Amino acid sequence: MGFRSGVLRRTETVPDHGTAGRRRRTILGAGLLVGLFAGAAPAQFFFKVYPYKTADAGALEVSYWTTFIPSSDGEVAFANGERYSRDDLWAHSAELEYGLSHKLTIGYYADFLDPPGGDFDYLQSKLLARYRLFEKHELPVDLALYGEYIIPSRDYSESEVFELRLIVEKDFGPWRVDLNPILEKVTSGEDVEEGLEFGYAAGIYYENLGDGIWSTDHLHLVPGLELYGSVGELAAADGWEERRHYLFPVIDVFVPRYSDWKLHWNFGPGFGLSDAADDLVIKSILTAEFVF
Repeated sequence: MGFRSGVLRRTETVPDHGTAGRRRRTILGAGLLVGLFAGAAPAQFFFKVYPYKTADAGALEVSYWTTFIPSSDGEVAFANGERYSRDDLWAHSAELEYGLSHKLTIGYYADFLDPPGGDFDYLQSKLLARYRLFEKHELPVDLALYGEYIIPSRDYSESEVFELRLIVEKDFGPWRVDLNPILEKVTSGEDVEEGLEFGYAAGIYYENLGDGIWSTDHLHLVPGLELYGSVGELAAADGWEERRHYLFPVIDVFVPRYSDWKLHWNFGPGFGLSDAADDLVIKSILTAEFVF
């Protein structure tokens, strides 16, 4: 499943540590989903809390994701029988997103893995779409949808996966809160009969009208805290310690638009909150947006 998915499901093992109408209905549904996911999370390589804002119309976003796991007791098991430790593992992803309109964005990811003792290799592709449901501040909370279809290398996994997340955003004075309750369903392979898996990603950021904690004409620094995790299927949910849960203090670095481009860098360390989680994860997402 994805915090942004590196969905491993049965292809990854973890250490055994022991046992007024339509708008009103939309808001109510969002509230129910947020409540449902307040204690969930999935296993993966990449971590991102998606905000309400999509790419500008006609804009191309190019992103490079990097994850390094310096300390972990877990391991990765591929469908072809290969097994690698998660300790000292690197994961990389290249992403392209294009704004078809000010509300709709489409994109493509290619993920790669560089495990200790293994080769740098292609892992999987992801097709995505994001759509803003209403204009900002039109509702008490800002809502968007994110869909992702994951097509793995057959050496890595035999199961294709669809992920859907609701994006719920709310401003509280200088603070911005983003909630991403996640649904995931296997669509092919031997696990296709499994039910929906549930997870979450959430973040709180000191945005301060875009100025953050420090701002110049050329740079803005915005601190935040991000939380990720999964529960699996609700009917057979694992305990907290059997699923991966992480807390990331992060910094967002924004370089404001210069003519037809701008930059955004999100990075920080992640700390495992459960026995199954990696002890320490370092993440970086560097994004450049170009308008033609």
